[in-house]
Amino acid sequence: MDAPHGPRPGRPRSERVRLAVLEAAADRLIEGGLAAASIEAVAARAGVSKVTIYRWWPSRGALAIDAYFHRYRQTNEFEDTGDLARDLSTQIAALVTAFRGRAGGVMAELIGQAQSDPTLGDVLRSRWLAPRRQATAAVLRRAAERGEIREDLDLDTVMDQLYAPIYYRLAMGHAPLDDGLAQRVVQGVLDGIRRR
Repeated sequence: MDAPHGPRPGRPRSERVRLAVLEAAADRLIEGGLAAASIEAVAARAGVSKVTIYRWWPSRGALAIDAYFHRYRQTNEFEDTGDLARDLSTQIAALVTAFRGRAGGVMAELIGQAQSDPTLGDVLRSRWLAPRRQATAAVLRRAAERGEIREDLDLDTVMDQLYAPIYYRLAMGHAPLDDGLAQRVVQGVLDGIRRR
């Protein structure tokens, strides 16, 4: 007798195929934006059926965000050196560098499209933004435990202060995403939240 939660009949889902789909979707996004990353185009590039894609992703938006995160996941990685300013500056600088290239144009498009597509907005928040905020909150909590910053902080507000300038410059284009931006933002925020 099969276990109640055993594998479904048919071909097993392959991690190799899933990664091929993510790579194909990321390539299509970077080459032509969200419009180019249709399920049909991604399936053709990955050499899989649309049904295969829909087994993992309920929509084009969900696939696009996961593919984007897959391609740019290094922008969410933190090294814990014990120096909060250094760790935040390194991570935010990686995001700024990615956003200066085609990745920035794609993210700006995804954010813009999410304003009129609630489903895409939900996916963007849950699959791109939430994991980034969780990682940053963990870094800030460790810094508070080490006594680097105050323990009474509203971490959501601190994270908004750290990342909003990056996304604002990306979306509005009023100022460049320059090399020193990450360090300036981090220094400005930390000046206000360090433990006295």
